[in-house]
Amino acid sequence: MAPRRKHRQLAGRDKDVSLQVTNRQFATILAALRFHQDENLQAGGDIPDQFVREIATDGGLLEPLNAQEVDKLCERLNACEGHPAPKGMVIGPPHREGGKEPLFRVVYVIDVNADDALAAARRVHEIMIGMVHPEALPPILDVMDHRGKVVRIDLAEH
Repeated sequence: MAPRRKHRQLAGRDKDVSLQVTNRQFATILAALRFHQDENLQAGGDIPDQFVREIATDGGLLEPLNAQEVDKLCERLNACEGHPAPKGMVIGPPHREGGKEPLFRVVYVIDVNADDALAAARRVHEIMIGMVHPEALPPILDVMDHRGKVVRIDLAEH
């Protein structure tokens, strides 16, 4: 049997997690959930395997899912199997900075017409520095801290 590795503790315990996996990985995740449900949760009490309990509770910080909750999760995963998440950007939080001030990720989205991606990027840069549209309205920005908390700021209001 392979040696057991320490699991990593999760950041942002109440946050949704987005994960892209292959079909084989997805099948293994479902199999592991069903195995866990059958082997560890049927008694309805505490998870007997200490290592599995550590993972399922994130080191004792979370309440583990019960058999019915695992069943519902498997059903949700199966319902999503043929319907991948919509394509687009997924923007995560910045890393935790150790400097004097906290680190934030600021997301500025603007739609522009252009001949190609490079022309679009240059046009947006010109707009941002006010070379083309000095009368442009202040933007609305989404600002994210290292924990993933997002604050929407309308600079026209400040």
